[in-house]
Amino acid sequence: MAMTDITFVLIFLPVLLLVIAFKYSLQKYALLLLSLFYYACGSPRYFVLLLEMLVINISLAYFIEKSTNRRKLSFMILTIGILINVGVLFYYKYFDFVIEGTNQVFGTVFTARDLLLPMGISFFSFKAISLLIDVYKGTVVMERNPIYSALYLSFFGQIVSGPICRYNEFYKNTGFNGSTIFSWNSFADGGYLFVKGFIKKVLFANILSLISTEVFSMDLVETSAPLLWLGAICYSLQLFYDFSGYSDMAIGIGNMFGIACPKNFDYPYMTKSISEFWRRWHITLGAWFRDYIYIPLGGSRVDSRIRLYFNLFVVWLLTGIWHGANWTFIFWGFSYFIAISFEKTFHFPDCLRQKWSREIYRILVLGFINFQWVIFNSANLHAGLSYVKHMLIGYGYEVANIRTVVLLKEYGVIIFAAIIFATPISSWLKTTLEFKGKRIAMCTECVMATFMGILFIFALSSVIAGQNNPFLYGNF
Repeated sequence: MAMTDITFVLIFLPVLLLVIAFKYSLQKYALLLLSLFYYACGSPRYFVLLLEMLVINISLAYFIEKSTNRRKLSFMILTIGILINVGVLFYYKYFDFVIEGTNQVFGTVFTARDLLLPMGISFFSFKAISLLIDVYKGTVVMERNPIYSALYLSFFGQIVSGPICRYNEFYKNTGFNGSTIFSWNSFADGGYLFVKGFIKKVLFANILSLISTEVFSMDLVETSAPLLWLGAICYSLQLFYDFSGYSDMAIGIGNMFGIACPKNFDYPYMTKSISEFWRRWHITLGAWFRDYIYIPLGGSRVDSRIRLYFNLFVVWLLTGIWHGANWTFIFWGFSYFIAISFEKTFHFPDCLRQKWSREIYRILVLGFINFQWVIFNSANLHAGLSYVKHMLIGYGYEVANIRTVVLLKEYGVIIFAAIIFATPISSWLKTTLEFKGKRIAMCTECVMATFMGILFIFALSSVIAGQNNPFLYGNF
């Protein structure tokens, strides 16, 4: 049951909103029950596994906190907790990949399990590990009532595709004092984010997917460079609107109940460098790897370049592996390691003095990111590299060129709008109009609210008509 399913919007969400009428202490119980119900509907086969992992992680967190005076014991418990979470993640996500690779390299005949991936296993594991580490470091104090920890780990808004929120961020606005945290401002902000994310997913990501799916499924000998570029650009935009749309919806629902989470996207395609791109894209994942992998390894404050490159290599290797059990993701992560190492070594783009040279570099960065998304979306590494090759030296199949024109005529307005709204033009317009006076600003907000309402109704009608597909990042 995705957040854009008609069942979620017209049944689950209204029931969820009734929880607002509950007392603060009862809200947490109701949200936990709804989160467990949500998971049972989405991944019934692994519902018991979720319950087991909740009990194990919460118990270990309490044991770590109780043994803070015995540092070796608490570290041993922390290690056990990390190994359990990593072990479960490895078994369900990477076991078959390792078995198949072993068979290919050594000629063995081990049998793969063909395991289905538990819903949100990657995000759950990272949140659980962060909780255990933060308790060990003393930055998180476990609440006596385990409901708080259980809700943090299983909250339906974040378990499928993140964002990877920290425990202290999750409960930033509560204070555990039992007082109500509902406010109309927070509710309105959350509702706006939910509607915004819903529109992103249904009216942009879903429509762009029609183009990208068609192009990526074609035989390369029947394509042309223009058609392949169109498919790649549409996929880049589709992935952005799909994932940022989910993040907006998840953060918005949390805001309705006083659950805080930092933003996950900051107009990533406005980047000036590859390093900056990853400070704008999937921000919570980047922050997780920074705080729990990169900095403990020494970060950038190391004595030698070799150690710096090693730290970057580990982070980007794990980033690639985290996204999936395929050589495409490993290559994708390794490519970003090479690119970011290059920028750090030669101080790009700061070393470029002329504005025109910085703009050229920005274009090259966007091209690199686009090529990377092609690899990311390909079934295997050979297919991805072949796609990129044909983007640069395509056959120019005439029928494919005609199809490119047809697609641009049919979807050109959507593609253009997707490009425009991937920039901070709306924020710029709002800021500009605020300087014109309060009356103009209020009128602008009314117009925008009406416009968003119309788009939401149109998007909802598309979902009712059956034009819906799951969130892409639910697969990772």
